[in-house]
Amino acid sequence: MEQSGVEVRKYWDAAGGRMVIILRNGGQFVSQATVEDAYPEDISGMLCFARSGGVAPAASASAGKIIWRVAGVKPGEVRELVYTSLTSRVLRDPASKKRPDDRDAALLSGMSSLPPRLIFEDTATDPIAKIPPPEVPSPPVEIPQAPEMPVVKPAVAGKSGTVISVGAGKGGTGKTTFSINLGIALAEMGFDTVLLDADTSMSNMASYMGIDVQSMKATLHEVLSGKAEPDKAVYRAFSDRLRIVPSGLSIAGFLGIDRNLLGDVIGHFSKDADFIVIDTPAGYNKEVALSLYASDYLLLVLNPDEGSMIDGLKVQEMARILDVRVPGIVLNRYDMTGHQYSRSQIEQYFGTPVIAMVPEDGEMRRKDKVPAILANPCSKTAKEIYHVAETISGRKRDMQPAARPFATRLMEALFKS
Repeated sequence: MEQSGVEVRKYWDAAGGRMVIILRNGGQFVSQATVEDAYPEDISGMLCFARSGGVAPAASASAGKIIWRVAGVKPGEVRELVYTSLTSRVLRDPASKKRPDDRDAALLSGMSSLPPRLIFEDTATDPIAKIPPPEVPSPPVEIPQAPEMPVVKPAVAGKSGTVISVGAGKGGTGKTTFSINLGIALAEMGFDTVLLDADTSMSNMASYMGIDVQSMKATLHEVLSGKAEPDKAVYRAFSDRLRIVPSGLSIAGFLGIDRNLLGDVIGHFSKDADFIVIDTPAGYNKEVALSLYASDYLLLVLNPDEGSMIDGLKVQEMARILDVRVPGIVLNRYDMTGHQYSRSQIEQYFGTPVIAMVPEDGEMRRKDKVPAILANPCSKTAKEIYHVAETISGRKRDMQPAARPFATRLMEALFKS
């Protein structure tokens, strides 16, 4: 079935035991559409839907009809709507294969010749203004997907540590401040971490961290211009497990760099680090592309406003083209004043879960340069940042207070009243 360049196709995946509907948009932007499909009412199991892009599709089913609400389909985009039938016994047993029994599989596969119905409710040139209010479907069950052939990127030489790019579509989202706090969180959790400022034209990480920029003898500028070895551009602050590689501030230094060496620099630091956190430039330029090309993950930092979302989507698409996983969105300043979009609307538009909601917090940019995660580790801000670090690392942080240095304990003893 086709309409306005959009088509839907349906097939029974016998190997996976699931029905798959492919929606492909070959025309203009579709802000809202409905896909209807029929299912056999006499199936013995429960109808279950797979996740799409990490979030549950807005689907409902009753009286032999499934209805999906599909929103924000861009030109050239492809969406998968997947469902099957699973018995309660299969759902309760974590070791069982999530497949329908033979009877339900036969019933479902017999419906594959019935074409789904596509209904357009609205189209718009402004994708944000037309984001529909979120629906609350019944909790879905994720159907394990058949393994896909991975897109293989050339490996970064010597790379072993996990590389995380922190990106944003526009400036002012709080990306750099979040990158600093994330790097410190990983270091506080016991990981050897490198915090690299890849914003070679508008660098400000060093000053944010209280590093005397005038005393820096070497920066990423000198490394990328071949004037210094990578380890000569390393500085320390806040943690013995945290190495900071700032960019320089001079225009002459910026004009002399070879951006194509960035991957080699990342590979160098990856040899003896658990994590590399890259503060990328805002936007979608060559520095962003080179950072992503050497990365395992992209964390997207957004504000809940229209400009941040539209530009952020372009960065996410760049990551997906380069086969970089996007585990989640960090919604920063979510309680900012003025018009804003909800968590559900943002997840629906991006097809990516929001994994942290960081409030507007005056502690994020303190005059004493102490990062919020250290200034108040029990704050809402710190808890959200630690949650991202736990999500990326797969490790829960130790809530026990760290042992104080010997010098600190000695001074306390000397001056104890």
